[in-house]
Amino acid sequence: MTGWRIEPTDVQGVLSGVEDSAQGLATSMTEAKLTAAVEALTWGGGITQAVPGAVQALFEDQAVTLSNIGNRINAGLVGVANATIAYRDGQEEMAATFQDEALRSAGSGDFSFFADHGTLG
Repeated sequence: MTGWRIEPTDVQGVLSGVEDSAQGLATSMTEAKLTAAVEALTWGGGITQAVPGAVQALFEDQAVTLSNIGNRINAGLVGVANATIAYRDGQEEMAATFQDEALRSAGSGDFSFFADHGTLG
């Protein structure tokens, strides 16, 4: 591969899919739902007495992990979105540079800029 080719609309499509999946994860892992799951385990009385406490401890132990997962998903979304914007803006700036260099080259006959940047075909 000799260069980057990023299609911002395609990136946005992927990011939208990730955001939808992340929202689904956040919706399924609410505190209310986890509490309801623990409470539902109390049905067995003495037979399953230890189970709700064990599951509650597991959920509490994993709370930091789940929070870290959410933070990484959100950081990835924001990071990729901003990187794509920067790339897009860089390409617009480069297009203007090529136009300026084309005008300069047309006046001087010096096409070294294009030779150095691999655009002479």
